[in-house]
Amino acid sequence: MGSTAKAIVTGFICRLCSEQKKVVIHLYTERARKLDLLNKVKLMPISLKKYDNLPKTICEQCIQRLEDQVKLLEKVKKNHEIQRRHRLYHSNGQCPVQCPLHNVNWP
Repeated sequence: MGSTAKAIVTGFICRLCSEQKKVVIHLYTERARKLDLLNKVKLMPISLKKYDNLPKTICEQCIQRLEDQVKLLEKVKKNHEIQRRHRLYHSNGQCPVQCPLHNVNWP
């Protein structure tokens, strides 16, 4: 595949895992836009700038990891809101019929 320096220039280094891959997606392409990759990467604790000298590509494995991370974050946010609303309905320790978690079977 060539040198690592050439791989960075040609886009075969993943921005997230820093591994050299044969298949990567460039962050500023139509395919990346359809996958909403830029917004998903923004959830990570990294700075992403279009004109920095760092790789602009992400490998398929990291894309899947990002998807999993997004799903987890959505689930956490949803359940946090359900639990918050659940507490609002309880003044005496009873679960009234109006409660969004009334009759929910907990695992």
